[in-house]
Amino acid sequence: MRDREFSTDTDGRAKSLSRRTAVSAAALSVPAIVMVAATPAFAGSTDRRITVTLAPTAVRVGESSSVTVRVTDAAGVPSAGQAVSLSASSGVTLGRSSGLTDGSGTFWTTARVTASTSEGTSTITAVSPGAGGTVTATATLAYGDPALEVRFSPDPGKGGTPSVVTATLTINSVAVEGSTVSISSSESRLVFTPASGPTDAAGTFTSSFTPFPSGTPRSADIFVGSSTYGTMVVARYVWLTPVN
Repeated sequence: MRDREFSTDTDGRAKSLSRRTAVSAAALSVPAIVMVAATPAFAGSTDRRITVTLAPTAVRVGESSSVTVRVTDAAGVPSAGQAVSLSASSGVTLGRSSGLTDGSGTFWTTARVTASTSEGTSTITAVSPGAGGTVTATATLAYGDPALEVRFSPDPGKGGTPSVVTATLTINSVAVEGSTVSISSSESRLVFTPASGPTDAAGTFTSSFTPFPSGTPRSADIFVGSSTYGTMVVARYVWLTPVN
């Protein structure tokens, strides 16, 4: 899995990601590493830049995300020894709220979700004053229970014709990247290619399989689960017997 980082610009416009789909239960989790960075909001000109990265961008209540703040000059060269202060909206507790950037221009801490609500979002703000002006960046941490949606195409399929199964993992509408998803079936002769793999930046894992032609069962339970989040969906897939 890879980090995705967005540097701040000068007009204060923010970007967001997400989409919520459906439905499953959850157990213990080990957060997948995913990230988002946010935009600056500062007045005046400055030759300094700041970014905020969350890894992951979505967790359960009680879990933590890593927060990395990076300060550079306009050319992207790291700025060491820069003062950084952090704040978070209600529902999140920071491990450290202030400090100095290291030799790589980085300040690191954690953000733990302590909210009493089952799901929501918290805004984390980083501020770094300095010569030329103060730079500011924000990032949004989503929290809640993981949701796993499973879709088939075609649904139902036709025996002997390849079909595709797509699993999408989100937490409070935010795609979860890098979570391992596995697929199996009650019909052992169904072969999935691949049978497991990580979700992409859209929170999606895709596999393909071929239903059997006539003379074989016409339906099977297909099990799709995220080992990272202990989340499982059982979906019935039906296929049509070809007409000879």
